[in-house]
Amino acid sequence: MPIIVKDFSWWQTECKLFLQIQIPHVSQKNADILTSNKYLKISCLPHIFEAILWDEINEEYSKCTFDNGSVLFELQKKNSVHWECLALKKSKEELKKLKCEILNNIIQERQNKSKQKAVLKTERDRLAVKEQIDFENKEHQLIQSIRDEEKEKVLKELSTWKTKTEIIHDEKKVNKNNKDIFSTNEPIKIYEIENEPTECINQLPSPRNFKTIEINFTPRHFTTPSRESTKADEEEWLKKQTAARRAAGFVEEDLRPEEHDPEWCLQKGNTFMTELNYIGAVSAYSHGIKLSPKMAVLYLNRSKAQVQMKNYHKAVEDATTALELLVPAVEGNVVWRAEAYYNRGKALVELNTAHLAIDELRLALTLAPDRAHLYGPELQRAMDLAPVHEQALNKSRELDLSNAPTVWCK
Repeated sequence: MPIIVKDFSWWQTECKLFLQIQIPHVSQKNADILTSNKYLKISCLPHIFEAILWDEINEEYSKCTFDNGSVLFELQKKNSVHWECLALKKSKEELKKLKCEILNNIIQERQNKSKQKAVLKTERDRLAVKEQIDFENKEHQLIQSIRDEEKEKVLKELSTWKTKTEIIHDEKKVNKNNKDIFSTNEPIKIYEIENEPTECINQLPSPRNFKTIEINFTPRHFTTPSRESTKADEEEWLKKQTAARRAAGFVEEDLRPEEHDPEWCLQKGNTFMTELNYIGAVSAYSHGIKLSPKMAVLYLNRSKAQVQMKNYHKAVEDATTALELLVPAVEGNVVWRAEAYYNRGKALVELNTAHLAIDELRLALTLAPDRAHLYGPELQRAMDLAPVHEQALNKSRELDLSNAPTVWCK
C-alpha cells in the first residue's frame, strides 16, 4: 500500500519555484521521477508524492537535488506570474481526468522521441557506412597509384639497362672485325698490365658521429656505505615505509610527472567527489596542498569533503584557512568565499553550535543570493536549532555543587 507524502514546503521567485519534499531514505539510486509541463511525481516505494501544478513549467531547465532524506526541485516557470498555490484545486473527477490526459501526452511524447532517435541513429549509421566506403576507395586509389608509379619506374630502368647492353655488344663486335681486317703474320706479343681501379676515390669518408654515454648509479637511502650496511634489514624497513605511505594515499615513487601539478590534484579530487569517494578526494586535495600550500580552492574543496566524511573539526579548520587565503575580497572570489562560509556554518551546526553558525550562513547567503535554494534551508535549520544548542552549552558550563563535600571551619 503506497504512502502519500504530505511533508513538503515550497517558495517561489519571479521566474523560479522551489519545492522541498521530505522522504525517508530517498536517494538518486532508489527514486523514480516523472515530470511534464503540468505534472510532477516522485516515488521511493512505499512513499509517493505527486501534484498537478498550478501553472506550466519548463522541465528542460528545471533541476532536482538529493540531500539527507530530502528532495529539492528547482522548477523554471514558463510564465513569470505569481502562483497562488502549488497544485490545482479541483474536484477528484476533474483531477483524475486531467491526470490521464497528461500521462497519455507523456507516453505519446516518449514514443515520438524514441522514433526520432531511431531515425537519427539509422541516418548516422548510413552516413558512417558511406564515409567508410569513401575512405576505403581513396585508400585503394592511393595504393594503386603508388603501384603504377613503381611499375613504370622499374620498366624504365629495365629499358635503359637493355639499351646499354646492346650498345656494348655492338662495340665488341666491331672491335673484333677490325682485328680480323688488320691482322698480320707477326707474332703476337703479350704484355702484363697491372689492374687499375675503375673508380677513383675522390674524397675520404666522413668520421663517425660521437655520442656521450651517461652512467647513473642507483642512489642509496642510507648514509652508510653498502659494504658496512645490513642490506636485508634496510630493504625491510624501506618496504614498511612505502606500504605506510601508500596506505595514506600517494607515494612519490608511484606518481607520474603530470601528477606533481596541483591543478591535476584539484581535478582528481573533484572527480573523486562526483564518484562519492570522499577519502580519495581528501587524499588528492592534501597532496595538492603539499605541492602548493597557498592555493585556497584546495582547502575549500577539502573542507567540503570533510563535511561529507563527518570530520567537522577538520572542515572548520580548512574553511577558515581558505578564507584567510581568499584576500583581498574581490568580485572574482565571491563564490569561493560564500562556499567557505557555508561549509564552516554547516560544520558548526553539526558540532551542536548552531548559534555560532547563523552569522556564517547569513554571510554565505548575502555573498551568493542565487544559491538561496541551497543556503536558505540550512540557515533556517540553524536558526531552529540555535536556542536548543545555546541552552545545552550554558547548562554544561554551570557548576554542579549538589555532590560537593562539606568543609567545617573551627
